[in-house]
Amino acid sequence: MTVETPTPIERAGAPTRDRLLDLLRSVSIVRVIFIHLLGHGRFWFWPNPTWVMPGMPIVFFVSGSLAFRSLRMKDGVRRSAPTYWKRTFRRLLLPFWAYYATVAAFAVVADLTHRSRYWDVDYVRLLVGATGLVIPNASKALRHHTGHLWFMCVFLVMAAAAPCLVRAFERARWAMLGTLVAAFAYVQWLVLERDVDFVVGGYELQVEKLAAFAIPYLVGFWYTEGSLRAASRRSLAVALVLATAGAWYWNGVESGAVNASQTKHLLVGGAWLLVALLVAPLLRVFADRHREIIDRITPRTFTVYLWGWTTCVFAADWADELVAPGWGNRGLMALGSLVFLGIAVRSFGWVEDVSARRPGAQDRPNAPATHMRFRPRRFAS
Repeated sequence: MTVETPTPIERAGAPTRDRLLDLLRSVSIVRVIFIHLLGHGRFWFWPNPTWVMPGMPIVFFVSGSLAFRSLRMKDGVRRSAPTYWKRTFRRLLLPFWAYYATVAAFAVVADLTHRSRYWDVDYVRLLVGATGLVIPNASKALRHHTGHLWFMCVFLVMAAAAPCLVRAFERARWAMLGTLVAAFAYVQWLVLERDVDFVVGGYELQVEKLAAFAIPYLVGFWYTEGSLRAASRRSLAVALVLATAGAWYWNGVESGAVNASQTKHLLVGGAWLLVALLVAPLLRVFADRHREIIDRITPRTFTVYLWGWTTCVFAADWADELVAPGWGNRGLMALGSLVFLGIAVRSFGWVEDVSARRPGAQDRPNAPATHMRFRPRRFAS
């Protein structure tokens, strides 16, 4: 049965938050920011830090867990697909459009004030970039600052497919997992053996990443459904050993940064996820003790991700113009990146609140005045 009204559980109150998921998502996003800083710092030990808790497999695992919680059957009723799409696309697209309008405006101004082809804007591609389904490449400069938006492309597709994926999982979960793994293996064969790049019309289609991250997204279903949480520690430990051995072997096939190889990315990310599940009780205690910090990060994770790469690239270019390569350059880049990111989050974070319709979002001083209300000011006597 599909309904558009809230389920009895939802009417009774919001579901209890899973502190483990909040912790994993917050740590993953913060980790992404620091990896960007280290990558631009040109340190001698790069790419070793990329082996530490790859963020994207875990982020998609968390997203899949939450999607299944929203769309599963509860007491004979289910949230309708249109209701889910409306809510999810609103939460994704409003912050993205605020971000994209800003960087697109900078790209247009740069095009009008510079003669170099590096800044030239293709205005048709600029409009296509607003869909979120392609990495914006209206100019070389814009592409330089928006490479991280592959995440947006993949996540929009996963969100569109989520209602069908949940129903398929409820009917034939193992067949579905086998299908996704086979699809990923086929895509990897095309990439590694046939040198297929999935570029169409000048746009880089994110087929490889979609095939990769659909797997942890589906594993998130198992977590919310309960099977993964009920797995024995021995089973998790055996899976951890296999994932670690697989990652070590595949590093000999494709060396370099972990995220440069989607197979290695999944294996290393999966190993860290298994570690988290093995020590989940301890992590939940930690998350509960530090819930105030996590609750500050969680509502801004999407904003931080949207702006993190762009501000880091901008700060790195800015530091290169001012200081010669070295520790001074790295320090200026890191400081500038964090300051610029802080300004961006402060300036645009409210959009994430409005898109999620969080209580009090409309009352924030820097939010749009969608409801004008007069309140008499009281002066101290």
